[in-house]
Amino acid sequence: MSGLQAVEKRLASRLSGFRRDIEGYALTLTLIALPFLLGMAVMVIDASRVTNLHTDVQNAVDAMALAGARELDGRNDAIPRAKAAIAALGTNQAWFGGGGTGLDFGSKINVGYVVGNDAASTVEVRFLTKGTGAASDLPASDDTPITGFIANDTTTAASNSAAYVWVVSKQQSLTTMFPLPGSGRGTVNVVADAVATYTASACDVTPIFVCNPFEASGTSINDAFSDGALYGREIELRLNGGSTIGPGNFGFLRTYGNGANVLGEALGRGASGVCFKKTTLETEPGKNAGQAINGINTRLGLYGGPFGNEDKNPDYAPDLNVRKGQASKKTGSGAGTKYTFSCSGADPEPSNLSAMGFPAGGSPVTLPGGVMTSNGWDVNKYWDISHGGYTTAPPSATYTAPTVPAAVSNYKPSLPATAVSGTYTPSRYDVYQYEIANNRVADAAPNRESGLANKVVGSPASLCYSSPSVPKADRRELFAAVVNCNAYSGTIRGGNSQFPAEAYARMFMTRPATDGANKSIFLEVIDITGKGGRGTVEDYLREEAELVR
Repeated sequence: MSGLQAVEKRLASRLSGFRRDIEGYALTLTLIALPFLLGMAVMVIDASRVTNLHTDVQNAVDAMALAGARELDGRNDAIPRAKAAIAALGTNQAWFGGGGTGLDFGSKINVGYVVGNDAASTVEVRFLTKGTGAASDLPASDDTPITGFIANDTTTAASNSAAYVWVVSKQQSLTTMFPLPGSGRGTVNVVADAVATYTASACDVTPIFVCNPFEASGTSINDAFSDGALYGREIELRLNGGSTIGPGNFGFLRTYGNGANVLGEALGRGASGVCFKKTTLETEPGKNAGQAINGINTRLGLYGGPFGNEDKNPDYAPDLNVRKGQASKKTGSGAGTKYTFSCSGADPEPSNLSAMGFPAGGSPVTLPGGVMTSNGWDVNKYWDISHGGYTTAPPSATYTAPTVPAAVSNYKPSLPATAVSGTYTPSRYDVYQYEIANNRVADAAPNRESGLANKVVGSPASLCYSSPSVPKADRRELFAAVVNCNAYSGTIRGGNSQFPAEAYARMFMTRPATDGANKSIFLEVIDITGKGGRGTVEDYLREEAELVR
């Protein structure tokens, strides 16, 4: 073999070995894939920046929406309070916004709201009306963009109707750190929004609902209260456990446990043990209502039926002021003559000249289930007789009471500030409060009979309550859900039905409930939730906000 052939053979052997050699294969593939891996890595970094920025902004607008929605209770100043609550959160910080030249991760962005200063705000705050679907600014589907909102949100009407707050962040621009495929470095715009609404539940309160007495006239309970049309008007509401519940009726709400005794205890103690959500009330059958009426009347120091032995129980302590004009019972004669009062039920003095509770008003309006009288009740006669101004023997019906003191006639703290102009007699509730505040509860009405030592006063201890514990304040108040019963006439029954409340109300027992042919409660409305309300009912509510979008 020549030298040339030997060289060729060695070269051919090495080339064959080179073809079979696999060392360096992974490095080759890595070098080929490296541009793609680096591209994915830098995209992940920028994607993470975008995700973090959006998450921070979303958290900020969520918090703002919840803070604002908490104030949307339908009252006249709901929107200003909502805006103030959003602004009070201060600024929330969102990371990785902006970015610039070079490998710049970006900076912190302040997400905040300044009332009335759009330039200084990084979000927009809008309000949406009640309901859903076509009747609302809030579309029924989350997939449908929100295009409508309350345009002029500075009016009282806007506050009354606002049910949702919509917080939208202004566009935040993020510059990518690395070139985007085919376009170089670019800008990603981040926007977040949230919608929240107000919900309320009344917990551990008297389980009662009342039908809006103004519904038949087309007037909302809120408008009536706001205009002063409820101030000082006594409403007799009658129990209806059937299927025709309407204006003027009242009914019971479901509590834990079954039976009239459970309901009576809940009404007497004022502790139902449940929360009543405004959007979903559930009724309790009205059978055996006598125990319920007796339970309510313990608030006025009357202990009838199964509550006959509760006159020493502090759980059933009466109100601080139970003046109700209870009649006396005469037994015996001569030195053995005794005068006692009924402690089991309402027994008003028939003459109203020896003792007097709060009387009805004039111009009675018959409701489908009860009666509503005017504001013009006889406060002069009530004050004169109940506070000892009249001391002679009862005369004929020609008796005329002197004018009530100006301090009483002008005492109207619960008259809504929005009431239409006119002359208003102080409500019975305001007079009751005046008696307590000015130490007039123990004032004695005149003797009913010659020689009667036990005069009628408003102090419960002088009548039927014998516990050493102190009577409780505001026991004559009932907390009730107000319902447009006509609107749900096919739904509301005496039991096992569900429906929403139009509002919640604080109500004052003007006199004891009756358990006769008409099972009635006699009430004045003190305050109401929502439009025109004075804000005192909210103390009884568990108010919450929830995100709906």
